[in-house]
Amino acid sequence: MPKREPGDVGNEVEASAGAGPVQGRAWEVVRLIGQGFGRNEIARMTGVAPATVSRIAQRNGLSFDRTQTEKALKARITDLNLRQAGLAESLADRVAIAIAYLDASASYRDYAFASKAISDLTQSYMRMKPQITEDDTVEDAKNFLTDLRDTITQVVDGFEAQHGVAFDSEEARQIIKQQTQEENSDEQP
Repeated sequence: MPKREPGDVGNEVEASAGAGPVQGRAWEVVRLIGQGFGRNEIARMTGVAPATVSRIAQRNGLSFDRTQTEKALKARITDLNLRQAGLAESLADRVAIAIAYLDASASYRDYAFASKAISDLTQSYMRMKPQITEDDTVEDAKNFLTDLRDTITQVVDGFEAQHGVAFDSEEARQIIKQQTQEENSDEQP
């Protein structure tokens, strides 16, 4: 494979602009942009200059949307937290095994080794166990309420579009009451 010069990535971009698929490291840059990485982070990961990363994005009709980057970061953090929780669970299982060895120890030496293993595993478990903070709980509640609001808005808009009446009108109440009665009569044997 021929040696690439720093300007070759720019040439990949020039060659790919409107002339077919993106090639080489430029393709990697496009992939990372799609995953929500920021320009500087992509530059560090690929060894491509930040200005070239911006040109690749521009030539491919992509942009560095902060909300997209934040969503991708939150998703990666969530994935890491899940892995950490899995490791902590594995450590908890190993603590149980070490306790079984402690119970079955026949000599002081075996007892000491099992005790040390339990101590080390327990400390590792405590460090690995994800900590749920009040901020996490508040953020989860905000996300839930935002999703609930969006769902309610969709239901209201759908109802109004289907029936042609405002959701908070007396006509809407009559329609809902009639639908509820029909559903209840269908459920009874």
